[in-house]
Amino acid sequence: MNMLLDDRKSKILELLSEGRVVSVKEMSKKLYVTEATIRTDLDTLAELGKVVRIHGGAIIIENRIIQEYTYQTRKNLHSQSKKEIGILASGLVSSQDSVLLDSSTTVLAMTHELRNREDLKDVTVIPTGIWTAMEMMGYNNFNVLLPGGYLRHTTGSITGLPTRDFFNGLIIQKAFLGSWGVSSKNGLTDTHLLEIELKKNIISHVKEIIVLVDGSKFNQSGLAVYASINQVAKIITDRTAPVNEIKKIRKMGVEVLVANRIRGN
Repeated sequence: MNMLLDDRKSKILELLSEGRVVSVKEMSKKLYVTEATIRTDLDTLAELGKVVRIHGGAIIIENRIIQEYTYQTRKNLHSQSKKEIGILASGLVSSQDSVLLDSSTTVLAMTHELRNREDLKDVTVIPTGIWTAMEMMGYNNFNVLLPGGYLRHTTGSITGLPTRDFFNGLIIQKAFLGSWGVSSKNGLTDTHLLEIELKKNIISHVKEIIVLVDGSKFNQSGLAVYASINQVAKIITDRTAPVNEIKKIRKMGVEVLVANRIRGN
């Protein structure tokens, strides 16, 4: 038995939709293909945002049913797109800038690329997540300024009253933020009230807001709005973003940058 590629992917999703983790070995036996073929299919489905790869298999993602993944799971979702966006975003930072980096996994990908900028000197980085802060450890050309507050265990973000007061008096040139959803109609949305409050406060203290989102975030809406589109200077996304929505946002005066696929991928 030899299933067509699209049929096989559909069957994989059907197996995963039963609500349990199905191993690569088990899928290989059920679909009469090699384990290497299953791994390739799972990688493709992960890039499409249909599943998240875990050790030995995958789990399925259904839109809006699972709103908060574990940090490692979210980090792996659309990882190639996040890398492309991160490379483009890191180029917007200049020496002596003061930049805020939020706790989103797309901004984390940017942070990883930022470390490779050997030309940068005396950049002040304000991370609002512990994982982002840890990514900056050991790089002397970056001054890392940590806010205080309560640790949110699902994301590693730091929120609450101490964080809000922390920004008073600071002059921050650029903030790089992720978003649960982006649309020309609803603006930028998120799913957790403390995150929403934090981002609203950040926006009131920053000169330039730069939003990093992959194409899956467009026309998706979270619990509440934290910024309107006209409060944003730039949106950086990938080539999967809907063209019509990008055109609408550009007409509203926002610069939209689309990351190119990395050569060799």
